Amino acid sequence: MARMGLLEFCTRFVYLRGKPLSFVGRDYLAGVYASTNRNLVLRCSRQVEKTTLLANQIIFEAVTRPGVQIIMVCPRLEQASVFSNSRLRPAIEQSPLLRRSLLGSRNRRPQVLNIRFANESQLYIRAAFHSADAVRGLSADLLLIDEFQDIAAGDLPVLQETLSHSAQPRIIITGTPKLIDNHLESVFRKSTACEWLVPCAGCHKEVALDERVLGTKGLTCPTCSQVLNPRQGRWVARNPDSHWGDGYWVNHLMVPWLTVDEVLLRLETYDPARFKNECLGLPTALGDHIITREEIEACCLNRPLARTLADVPPEGRGCLFAGIDWGGGGTSATVLVIGYIRDDLRFCIQRFDRFTAQEDPDRVLDAVAQRCREFQVQYIAADGGGNGHVYNRLLLDKLRYAAQLYAILYSASDQEPRQDGRLWKWTVNRSASIGAVFSRIKKQLLQFPRAQDCGGFLDEFTCELAEYDDYSRTIRYTHPETQQDDALHATNYAQLAALRWVHKQQRWDD
Repeated sequence: MARMGLLEFCTRFVYLRGKPLSFVGRDYLAGVYASTNRNLVLRCSRQVEKTTLLANQIIFEAVTRPGVQIIMVCPRLEQASVFSNSRLRPAIEQSPLLRRSLLGSRNRRPQVLNIRFANESQLYIRAAFHSADAVRGLSADLLLIDEFQDIAAGDLPVLQETLSHSAQPRIIITGTPKLIDNHLESVFRKSTACEWLVPCAGCHKEVALDERVLGTKGLTCPTCSQVLNPRQGRWVARNPDSHWGDGYWVNHLMVPWLTVDEVLLRLETYDPARFKNECLGLPTALGDHIITREEIEACCLNRPLARTLADVPPEGRGCLFAGIDWGGGGTSATVLVIGYIRDDLRFCIQRFDRFTAQEDPDRVLDAVAQRCREFQVQYIAADGGGNGHVYNRLLLDKLRYAAQLYAILYSASDQEPRQDGRLWKWTVNRSASIGAVFSRIKKQLLQFPRAQDCGGFLDEFTCELAEYDDYSRTIRYTHPETQQDDALHATNYAQLAALRWVHKQQRWDD
């Protein structure tokens, strides 16, 4: 059989409950089924046909790639058995072509957990709730993981080892989010993180399908209250430059078999966390999020990241500020933020840069220095702790021009900067300074380039949580272990330097 796309294959050959599989009203699935990226993750509500996708993918690969090795992983053994008996086997047996291709002429049913098909393709179905030991020793070309949020945390690398000998390895992950500090959310944020955006005929904005669009008369635009048609949406990548793979967010507001009234009934009867997880396909957190995605996107202007100094508005070219959060330890990346401050005290970010933890430190320093030279940055504020003790002085050497550099040290109190050789050491109140960033975002005194260009950098602001510290009786800002907030700190440093410069100018004017 000539290899065709998954969607065409399913519409021609796969049956569901005795009828050919139909995608009518499911336009959002076209993009999902068309993905051929090495990695694919689906963050979904309950009952949105994600397990059907996995069954279809298994059948498609087994038929079109004779001899392919497939591993399907579920959290628990009973889930693995239900998948094999209720989803996979009926789809094969109800289609004459699939039955002939995969089961051959034999009448006996295939095994439940170890299936060798007639064309030598093989499928292993395993459980990995407590550990990934069940897959050790197995080799595969395709690894599928269902309900990934319930798989043992930290076991994805072990599961990936099953693909180490494959010439065409691929991973497909599906799940329903729980806490934001969960490995499903961590993987989704590494992906393209595609959102189904629906155009509003009233204000012409593209609207994401979340709790803001739930109206008593249907789905409505949160800006102008115009009725929305979810069938007219399109996939838009939040992180279009992702190197990990494709990601899609699918929820109940997109599917054709649920009405808005049915979703609103769930809103009234489910607890908030369960509704957000199981109906909207969104994670929840044990704590209060400081700002929402909506609030930070309201600060995004309709302009791209500045690629050169010429892209910076004339009002800002003469005095640019940089903030640097140095990475290290093999996991944390270095983030550079460049921006300027306007007369009305709005701090305008012009670009973000991220340098991965795996890069050579000298190369990171060279790249940061080069970027500062390109934009003629005059003031730099950088993390003064950890690697900053060394990197800040090395950066001044590599700049090859006179720039003022503040080494920021977080503390529970503020102290005036003091000169230490060629740089200034500045102790700032961590909670107060970070809180000022969030306050300025809510007042739209912090501006970003357009949201699609900022990508995952914006997530490093919205992931932050506020916790009350009983010991110090103060608010402490933190973030889930599976996420980074380097861009938040780099922005905080840059804004601190900019506001200090403004205050000094005002004192001189007085």
